Formats: sequence, C-alpha cells, structure tokens
Amino acid sequence: MTRPRTARASDVWRGLGALAALAVLFVAVPVGLYVVGGSPIPDGLPTWSQVSGALMRPDTDHSLFLGVIRLMGWAAWLFLVGLVAAEVVGYLAGRPVPRLPGLARPVQYLARDLVAMAALLFGTTASLTGPSATPVAHAVPITVDQTGIPSAGSAQESAAPVAPTTGEESPRRWRTRVVKRGDTLWSIARREYGAGRLYPRIFRASENLDQPQGLSKLTDPDRIHPGQRVRIPYPVDDTPPPRRDVQRTTPRIDHPQERTTGATPTDQATSPDAIPPAQSPSPQRPDRPSTTRPSTSVASTPPQSSTGHGHAPTPAPRQTTSERNNAPPFTVTLPTGTHVGIGLATAISIAIAATRLQRRRRRTYGTTWPDQPAPNPTPPAAAAKVRKAHLDTYAEQDQPIPTDAELIEQDLALPAPDRLTLGIRNGQEVTVPLPGLGLGLTGTGAPDVARAIATELLATSHRDRAELVIPEPVAQVLFPKTDLTALATAKPGLIITPTPAAAITHLETETIHRARLLDNADQPDVPALRTTDPSEPFPSLAVITTEPSQALHTLIQLGSRYAIAAIVLAPWPAATTLHITDDDTTHAQGPHADALTGTRLFKVTGPDTHDLLQTLRTAHIPDDEPVPISTPRAPEPGHPEPAPPNPLQASERLVKLHVLGPVRLEAAGNPIDTGLRRNARELLAYLALHLNGATREQATTALWPDHTPKAATTTLHTAINNIRKTLRQATGLREPMFVIHAGTRYRLDPHLIDVDLWHLEATLTQARQAPAGPARLKALQPIPALYTADFATDLAHDWAEAHREHLRRTAIDALIYLANLTQADHPDQALTIMEQALKHDPYSEPLYQSVMRLQADLGRPDAVRRTYQLSVTRLATLDTEPAPETYQLLVDLLRHLSLHDSQK
Repeated sequence: MTRPRTARASDVWRGLGALAALAVLFVAVPVGLYVVGGSPIPDGLPTWSQVSGALMRPDTDHSLFLGVIRLMGWAAWLFLVGLVAAEVVGYLAGRPVPRLPGLARPVQYLARDLVAMAALLFGTTASLTGPSATPVAHAVPITVDQTGIPSAGSAQESAAPVAPTTGEESPRRWRTRVVKRGDTLWSIARREYGAGRLYPRIFRASENLDQPQGLSKLTDPDRIHPGQRVRIPYPVDDTPPPRRDVQRTTPRIDHPQERTTGATPTDQATSPDAIPPAQSPSPQRPDRPSTTRPSTSVASTPPQSSTGHGHAPTPAPRQTTSERNNAPPFTVTLPTGTHVGIGLATAISIAIAATRLQRRRRRTYGTTWPDQPAPNPTPPAAAAKVRKAHLDTYAEQDQPIPTDAELIEQDLALPAPDRLTLGIRNGQEVTVPLPGLGLGLTGTGAPDVARAIATELLATSHRDRAELVIPEPVAQVLFPKTDLTALATAKPGLIITPTPAAAITHLETETIHRARLLDNADQPDVPALRTTDPSEPFPSLAVITTEPSQALHTLIQLGSRYAIAAIVLAPWPAATTLHITDDDTTHAQGPHADALTGTRLFKVTGPDTHDLLQTLRTAHIPDDEPVPISTPRAPEPGHPEPAPPNPLQASERLVKLHVLGPVRLEAAGNPIDTGLRRNARELLAYLALHLNGATREQATTALWPDHTPKAATTTLHTAINNIRKTLRQATGLREPMFVIHAGTRYRLDPHLIDVDLWHLEATLTQARQAPAGPARLKALQPIPALYTADFATDLAHDWAEAHREHLRRTAIDALIYLANLTQADHPDQALTIMEQALKHDPYSEPLYQSVMRLQADLGRPDAVRRTYQLSVTRLATLDTEPAPETYQLLVDLLRHLSLHDSQK
C-alpha cells in the first residue's frame, strides 16, 4: 500500500488554509463588524431612564434589534478569539484546556483544529505532541496535556501511561468495537453473539455513544458507517461474548472424547458450550545451555522473551535473580551469518504453524483416495532451521513440543510490542523501549541489522500489533529479492511509500489521528487507550528510512505517547547512532550508548530475509480465497453390512514402540519412563519409518545435521547403546540386540519390537490395493481404531513433520472414504467416523460441511447449528471465520429441514 506523492502538499495547503482562517478571524471579522455596526464600546454608561425608555418605546427604526445583533456578533467573535487564544496558550505552556460542555464543545474543536493545522505548516504537528518518556539527545523535554497540545517544560511533568481503574463492585458490561467497511449490525451481532437477530441490543446500547469527530451518532440501525463506534453489551451473566478480532481466552483445540449421549455422537461434540479455555504450555527455563553447534548454535533459554514483545509462550514461574542470571539468552546462528533471538524465532514457528493450518482449512478429504495425497510444500531452509532451534528448547527442557494449534493460541494473547531486543552483550539480552526510539545505523553491518528489526516487526504486525513504514527505495535495498507488492498485500502492517518524505507524512497524519482519538477518549497515551478500548486498533508504529530530518526528530520526541519509533540508515546526531563493523563489533553514541556499545546485534542476511519474509507472507491466506465445497463421494455398490472396527490384537513381542503421539516404549505391558535419552527416542522414531533400515549416513544426516560427521557418528553409537541397555534392563534379557546392524544398515528387530505405525501403514496399503467393493470396505474398517494420534508429536525434525502431515492426510482420506461407503446403510456409524476425522483435523471447513450434511440427513437441525458454531469457535484461533459457502450451506440445510418438518 502506498500513499500519493501529493500528501505532503495537501498538508501544506491545509496549514495555509488554517492560517488564512485565523487571519480572517482576527482581522477581517472585527473590521467588518466595526464598519457595519461601529465600535461595541459606548461613549458612556447609559442612565436607567435611557435604558427603560429604549425598552418601552416601539422599535420602529429597528435600532434596538440591530444593537442586539451587533453585541451578539462582537460577543461571538470574542468567544472564538478566546478559545483560539486558550489553545495557543495551552500549546505554548503545555497546560490542559478544559473541555467545554454542550454546544460550546464543537466550537472548541474548531479552534483546536485551526491551531493544529497552522502548526502543521511549520513541521511541528501541533496537536500531536505528547510526553516523551525517553527523549533523544539534545532534545528539550516535552510535556503534553490530554488535549494533545505540546510544550517545552520539565521532564518530570511528562505523564506516564495510566490504566483506568475499575472497581470490582461495578464491572463494565460492554466493550467498544469500531465499524469496518462492509459491517452491518446484523453481521456484528452474528459474530459477537452467534445470532444476527440480537442486533437491536447493540443498537440500543450505541444510540447515545459519542462518535469520533466528523461522524454522526447512530440513529438508524440500517445505516452505519466505517469509523463509527458501537457498544457490545455483555450477556446478563457478565460473561464477555466470544470475539473475532480480539481474543481474551482461546478455545481448546483438541477434543479427544467429545461425544454426545443420544442418537448422534456429534451432537455434543459440536457444542461450543463444552469447550473450556485452553492452557498454553509453560516451559521452564533450563539450568544449563545446550551444546553449541557449528551450523546452528542455540544458547538455551525458555521460549520466552524478556522484551515484552517476542512471540513467546506463557511465562514460566518466577525465578530467582541468580537463576535468571545463570541462564544465557536464546539465540540462533545460521551458517549464512544470520543471528536472531527468541522473538523472531518464535514468530517464525508461529508463521509456519499458521501456514499449515490455513492449508488444512481448505483441504478437501476423500476425493482422491486411494491415490497418495500430493506432498505439502516445505518451509524455506532458513525458516525451517530457525523453527527447529526454537522447538528444540522445549525438548531440551523435557517439555511437550507445542502443536501448531497451541502455537497459534499463544500468539492470540500477545500484546503490541513495547520493547525491542537488539542483541546480546555479556550473556544478557539488550532491550530498548520501542515507543520514542530513535536509532541511526551505520557501517557495513547496518543493512543486516535493519533487516532483523524489520523482519521482527513484520512478524508481529498481524492483529494490528505493529505497523512498519518503509520508503520504496529503502525496501528495495533491504529486500532485493522480495515481491514487495505481494508482501504488502499479505501483511497489512507493511506500508511502502514512494519516497522518504511520504513516509514522514504518513507518520504525521497518523499522529494527528491518534491525538484526536486520545483527546476524545480522555486518555494520556496509546497504551492507556489500548487498555480502555482493546477493540480499537493501535499498532506500534515504526519507520525505516534514510533521512534523519527535523520533522522525524520532532515525531520521535512525541513517540512515547503515540507509540512511534524510527530507524535511520545514516548517522543521527540527535538520537542514538550505532556503527556496526564486519566483525559484529558495535560502537554507539547517544542516549543508549552505554547499553549498546559492545553488543552483538541481531542480524539477518539478504538471502535469509527472503526466506523468512516468504514464510511470514504465506502465514495468512486472504479471506476472499474460496473454500472448497465438500461433495460426498458416491458409495460403491454391492457392499455388505459393515461390522464394528476390531480392536488391535495383543502382540506376542516383548517390546512395544508407540510413535503415534509422543514416542514411548513399553516392555511386558509396563511403560519405560526412565533411562531412555532424547536422541535415543529420535532414533527409534526414525527407524520406525524405515522398516528395511537406514545407513549410518542417512540416520546421522536426518537426526543431527548440525553435527560434524565424527560427532554425529558418536551420537548414533551412544543412542543405540542407550536403547539396548534400557530395553535389556526392562525385559531382563541380556542377549537381544533390539537394534540390528546388518551390512551397512541399522534397523529395529521386528521379532522383538512391535510398532503401532507398522500396523496402520500395513492396513492402509492393504486397503489401497484391495479391489473396490466389499474387500476394500473390509480392509478399511480397522483404520479408526489404528489411527489414534499424529506421528511423533514430540519431535521437531523436518522428516518427522513431513511424515506427520502425510500420515494425517492419508489416514483422514481413508476415514472419509470409509464414511462415504458406510453412509447409505449406516449413517450413524458414518457420522461417528467423520467425527473422528474432524478430531484429527479440527480446521478443515469441508469436513465441517460433510458433518453438517450428514446431520441434516438424519433430521437433526440443532446438531447442524452446533457443528457450524464449533467451526466458528475453532477458526477464530486462526483469526478468521467460516467462509460464506459454509454459512450458506447452514442456511440451506436449515431451510430444507424446516420445510420437511412443515410438510409432515
């Protein structure tokens, strides 16, 4: 998105117009009043007889009427002049101007706008100014009142962010939402309450709500305009209704045992009332750093950022100072020279998870089976390595690796970034406040550092958390291989302007807008307004440019109030300047010099930037992309009545290896909970995928790609030794090898170890090869009992994730195929199978459509509604909603059921 090149000129013309209006007010109006009516000051005070005589005699010559009109004109002029003078004094002295009541308030706003636009002409953005918590060097401290008028003064007068205090005795029973283009009260009610017919509740609560300047109050429920605000009342039990744009609590994702009591197992499973809030994993900070590797070095800390803005899981329990000091910060260093921290690494993990879930949302199952599904695209190499390093921190702390859905849930609760982590110094993270930050970057390493800052801000830009403004020439230098148009389209938080001057103009315009909103809400700064009205989008605003102009310097002085920061690829004497050399040495000058000198700054190289931005771009599929309509597959003729799935037969083997779900071992029916190392579990899962074995090079390359060949071979031998020792102790046998080395290949001994994955894949292969008809139906029946969980959910290797996704798609294809074959004769059983498929992929809209159709065929309208509502709840975690096709299907099915009931 770009701004027109004439935007700056329009601001100049507005400023000139304001000056002309003030000149007319102060000069032309009094001259005109004097010429027409004379001076308002009488020659002397009238006597009582003169006053009574003038009031008692007829006003035949209209002298009394004209005198009153003259006095009213002079009074109105004096009142307006007084308001302008008060605003100017407030601007110069930094004192708040009290808001006038009633009809006088619009006149006060007019005076304030005239002063603001006139000041804009001189590059000071008058009505924008606010307190600067971190004033840049050589800058006069600024104090700001709630009206948005700045003044020079003591830094001690700067107002800190103040959150409104609300007592528990009188909780708020509503929240505010800003109307967007295309909204109607019906659609808002349907999103907030799940029923559009409740829109009168919103209209009644919003009729008397003050609207932003220039917008009228709500008087007609059929006429609302973008930018207006509406109140969303809570239900009578004070429970906030579910939301789409801001999530306070996120719904649970996995529903392993959600069944109904009654005719349809899905009836309760699709009830959103039974979904409790999710609990995000809270990995602990490890006591020791992980091994430094040649290609990917990870200094292990918890997946948690101390910056306050990194994409991180729920904070771990509070630790002592010594424990925190003993744990080095998390960093990832790639062979290309890219060096990033926890914030960007977690954001990349979330972006890859969002990409996969969005693809699953649109996948139609059961249409191509028994053919193999097409492979999923893999993430770019740099993004995959960063994600792997991030997820490894969970395994190193013996914490469950979060699923894709859990990563998205963690992302929902993150606030707008308020601090920026720039690098590491002396084993500690170096962070600076983002609002009000002015940073100049010079030296050969400056572009890489700017790329790291830009990439991390873009990673946090979704859900209106951050907005990055970059002039097009600067963007072409930082992102030379990236399609900027496609990136800006996919990332609404990226604004590309044609010139640096246009970028400054955008910041000035946005600051004026924020000043007015703060004034209307009576809040001191953006953080306070975010707390008061979370539905109002107020992203942290940052610009990366090449010109440290005076206008930019003024904006940064105001940045702490309006959440604005600036990074300049040039020396910036008025702010903090960093000089970065080829050997990553940093020299700093300015307010943050002491904290930043000697810091190893995070950086991203050019090729890696392209990979990371490509990952961020694919994380959000446009909402207007069509969702496939699920079409039931025609059943095959001639099949007999199906039997219920048979349970797995007990194996006579000594050891059972479970790789569906977390990797775990059992010996003689008892779980092996101790003694098995993490690298041994990884090797067991890898060999389970290779029934015929794998060579040493294949195993070490897949499992430990960042080790040297010698170190990887040693790790392999150690893992095999650990497996044999653990299983011998568990079984009481001393002779078996369990892992066989025959020729050049290692493999699991199939006579001693039974693997659940082998049963599932053998059944899928048999069903695929069986002839269509009764034989294939019989071969498919064991699959619901065999496919119980995803493959190796506690492993983050590329090969594990690729097979996990492949197995899920293959198994669900087979389940849907089985349900389609069963549907004609046994619809209840088909619904149970579809429900299990939906449990394994709770984001596929075509699956929800299939379940809704089958419930409608069974004559259960309430179940159809609950299934649709469940899709609403689950897709809300992806910051989206069901496609119009799914909603239309709901309407059509309910209409058909209603007509059918009326004809009975």
